[in-house]
Amino acid sequence: MRLMTLALVALLAACAPDDATPPASPAPVAGVPAGTLEVSAAWVRQVPPAARMTAGYLKLRNTGTEPAVVVGAESPLFDAVEIHGTVTVDGMARMRHQESVTIPPGETVSFEPGGLHLMLMQAVEGIPAEGEIPLRLILADGDRIEVTAPIGQPAD
Repeated sequence: MRLMTLALVALLAACAPDDATPPASPAPVAGVPAGTLEVSAAWVRQVPPAARMTAGYLKLRNTGTEPAVVVGAESPLFDAVEIHGTVTVDGMARMRHQESVTIPPGETVSFEPGGLHLMLMQAVEGIPAEGEIPLRLILADGDRIEVTAPIGQPAD
């Protein structure tokens, strides 16, 4: 139990910013043409073997002419995947569930430590120490984007 608590504290600290607020997401806009959202720099935080949750990061670039709206995510390795943003409340960093994230045309939104991120929770089995995690981003129009995220922070 102590190891699980330490793992959770480490994960939350890793997500916490110095003093950042996630970008606000406008109301979802349907009708994003398929193939206009590019995913890059995807990775999942490596965690201790007893951990049941971790965080995922990536960059989303909208190459289309309409806003792209991500309303959720899923993975066969986790019972729950949520979009979270980190906010500072009374000097304390806290994670908040985000209903959606809108990527304006021509813009890039980064999911990164200390800001927006995917919380991968309730691992079906243990979280692997290495390899890749399959993810699926869910768009407001019902489209899904398959993503493969390596475990461990990429080298810059």
